[in-house]
Amino acid sequence: MLIHSVDVIFEGGHGGPGKVSFFKKETGPDGGDGGHGGNLFIKVTTDLSALNKFSHKTHIKAPDGFPGESNRKSGHKGEDLEITLPIGSELVDASTGEKRELLAADERILIAQGGLGGMGNASLRSARNTTPTHAQRGLPGNVHTFHIELRFLADIGLIGLPNAGKSSLLNALTNADAKIGNYPFTTLEANLGVMESPSVGRQGKVMADIPGLIEGASEGKGLGIRFLKQIEKVKTILHCLSVESDDLLRDYKIVRSELEKFNPEFLNKNEIILVTKTDLLSEEELRRKIKALKKTGKEIIPVSINHPAEIAKLKSELEKAS
Repeated sequence: MLIHSVDVIFEGGHGGPGKVSFFKKETGPDGGDGGHGGNLFIKVTTDLSALNKFSHKTHIKAPDGFPGESNRKSGHKGEDLEITLPIGSELVDASTGEKRELLAADERILIAQGGLGGMGNASLRSARNTTPTHAQRGLPGNVHTFHIELRFLADIGLIGLPNAGKSSLLNALTNADAKIGNYPFTTLEANLGVMESPSVGRQGKVMADIPGLIEGASEGKGLGIRFLKQIEKVKTILHCLSVESDDLLRDYKIVRSELEKFNPEFLNKNEIILVTKTDLLSEEELRRKIKALKKTGKEIIPVSINHPAEIAKLKSELEKAS
């Protein structure tokens, strides 16, 4: 099960305490300083399951600095800690509301600095106090609480009512292996795949299959609406409509209405209507169903996973899409 959002506390390591020590009364204090606390870094990964590590642990702390020692020996710094987060994540600071998006793979970000180590009594010695009998405890590391939301950096999003053939198309168009079945809500979480490009040197397009939307999804019905925030950045929407429906235009309007209620910006995206499972109808019946969709003003492409030529044509169209 892919975790899509989580609240996590990131904390830098506590600075180590300074040492109180007197080697000889004649030479005075020789307590060393404590080591600085470890820093906590975020490393951006392409592994979308990286949030799963927070299912049971939501407080991550870097190691503390080590205490100072006698003979003016400083304690070792706490080791830095690196935590991976998936590309496409959005971090919202709970205290300030500041947002940060992770958009570049392998990017490394300091997220919580470790605290300074405490001074030992050797460092605290002064002309006014030549024999200090105390040392500093060290400072705590920075602490930040973030709400982390995974938002796929997909180029293409497959949407539609349940059983519209989205997962089957994802498998046919990409390297995905999404679960399929002839029952509602086969897709329980968003699936991703990459459609390889035939153009030399051109990167493949990432495609996301979103669980079926139903009427009332924006009020919490069904599953799909909670995944829409993860594809808010897609460039092209493939709106899947199954020929098994008795009213394709009605189905189209239902999903469009839910998209608008969730985020009106979805309506401004490049949208292609896919009339799916075309092998179930005669050519005449298919023409009649497609004719009813002409008033949408959108590009309409009939497609069946059982017709390789139609899949190839669709791939060609998507290759040209922005």
